[in-house]
Amino acid sequence: MLRLLVLVFLTAGCAAAPAPAPAVGPDPDVEFAAMMIPHHQQALELSALVAGRTTDPTVTDLAFRIDRDQVEEVGQLQGFLNLRGGPPPMPMHAMAGMADAPTLEALRASSGPAFDRLWLRTMIAHHEGALTMARDYPGGALTEFARTLTLTQQAEIDRMRGALG
Repeated sequence: MLRLLVLVFLTAGCAAAPAPAPAVGPDPDVEFAAMMIPHHQQALELSALVAGRTTDPTVTDLAFRIDRDQVEEVGQLQGFLNLRGGPPPMPMHAMAGMADAPTLEALRASSGPAFDRLWLRTMIAHHEGALTMARDYPGGALTEFARTLTLTQQAEIDRMRGALG
């Protein structure tokens, strides 16, 4: 009988303990990763346009480096979202720096120096959009990722501006 009273007392005490408050609001880490993935995917699309449209070794090298870096970063962000059980990446839409359909079409239709100039200007704007997103990120699990992205993409912007002359 005493055991039963102790068990009832302990169970009642546990039942009366307040439950932890549920998390409120969106997860800024998950939101940042989910927005950055399609942003990077468009950079990959832009880089893929370079082959066969330029003879400028600087543009070719930039596209290669952007492709290499951003494929790796997309993988890191997808892995992060998988660990967090986050949503799938967001579809491309009006994020900062995203190239619009007419710009993409103009890139597909051009080659040579005209392509190079348009590609460099488009990629500078695209990278500047990523910098805005990284700077707006409030910090958290992806702080180091955002810091590295900022340094890398700013260096690429500087190189692209130099290539534009």
